[in-house]
Amino acid sequence: MPQPPDDLFPPSPDAAAGREEDAAGIPNQGSSMPDEPASIPQPDRIRDAADLLAMLDALDDIQPDPLTDNLAAQPFPLPVPTKLADLAEPFRAVTSAVSLARVLNAALHLHRLRYPRSQAKPVSAKLLRYYAHHKQARYHTFQIPKRTRGQFRDIKAPDHGLRRVQRLLLLCLTAAFTTCDEAAHGFVPGRSVLTNAQPHTKRRFLLNLDLKNFFPSTSVGRVLAVLQLAPFNLNKEAAHLVANLCCDAGVLPQGAPTSPLLTNAVCQRLDKKLRRLAARHHCRYTRYADDLTFSSQRPAFTPTFHAELNAVLTEEGYEQNPAKQRLQTPATRQEVTGVVVNERPNVPREYVRDIRFLLHVWQKHGYAVATQAMRAKYGSSKAHARYQQKIPKLEKLLAGKITYLGMVRGKEEVVYRTLLRKLEIVKKKQKL
Repeated sequence: MPQPPDDLFPPSPDAAAGREEDAAGIPNQGSSMPDEPASIPQPDRIRDAADLLAMLDALDDIQPDPLTDNLAAQPFPLPVPTKLADLAEPFRAVTSAVSLARVLNAALHLHRLRYPRSQAKPVSAKLLRYYAHHKQARYHTFQIPKRTRGQFRDIKAPDHGLRRVQRLLLLCLTAAFTTCDEAAHGFVPGRSVLTNAQPHTKRRFLLNLDLKNFFPSTSVGRVLAVLQLAPFNLNKEAAHLVANLCCDAGVLPQGAPTSPLLTNAVCQRLDKKLRRLAARHHCRYTRYADDLTFSSQRPAFTPTFHAELNAVLTEEGYEQNPAKQRLQTPATRQEVTGVVVNERPNVPREYVRDIRFLLHVWQKHGYAVATQAMRAKYGSSKAHARYQQKIPKLEKLLAGKITYLGMVRGKEEVVYRTLLRKLEIVKKKQKL
């Protein structure tokens, strides 16, 4: 089995001698750079994407060091990005592994600005080629329990190096993907389970659907095609490189950081068709990853509706899971992606009850007993199985649950403010 080279990231001696680094490990942008051929446009003379493309093409023509390929590990030669949107045009102008490595290192600079203590290292073109063309042992597979008792979901987690590349790719893809359909709410900046649920508040009839094998149904061919279209507009070589870095065994793996965004891109046509279907039947439609929700004020979910729905899903290469189809009426507790929507966005009663219980045990019996109660309640749950039985600390779990409560119900709610204040009191008492 081929192994990645050991010296993927060392800087060249000349560059290391002429470059200072700050405390966070970010190269000093005012330091000297290795001499570039005179024909390459300099950063201060780059006026538009065409100049940028010319520069990247010229850089690709430079012969990198045959051993370390450290050309791509040099400081980013373009204007230093200060916000995510600055990555969009450089990413669209990528033509090769070398130019992609440079753009990913620009994304790394943004990552370090946000997380100054990050120890993440630059990526090189050699590393990108390795992960794009050597498919063995790039992922490890484990299972998490589904809501259905006795069933498990396969998760394919990328190894450490590939995950680092995919996280940087995710920043670039997010910067370029500016046209996500209005119906998509999962893994979209500024949208959440709450925005997915809000359109369905106070609706009489609610239909919840689940797409079967959602990520494995998204093929590398569809990813390759969408990367060459607006808003990404990558050329064929760059699209192949990015698709190979993001896909495994010909499909999008469930567990890769880039998979949710790419499924949103692939599903844009599906979302448009389903929005039109919903409008014809006087319904509202939203999607959160593989969860589809339709709502109506009248009995709209007829056999005709379901026939048209299945036809659209089949056209787009997807299939619904009949076992997870639910029709909810006002007589029941209506939920959309975990948010109760009968009267207003809310959380289930047991959610608040669990927070109060743990706070009470902590206050009356101490931190250790409350931690045991938390482990007994959540130790085998689906959420913590995702982290291979690693349960967060009690105070972090409670803080997260209270924060979610405030997001759904509003931070001016008495219940939210009371629970938050009680958490601060018990933390102060325990000196945490």
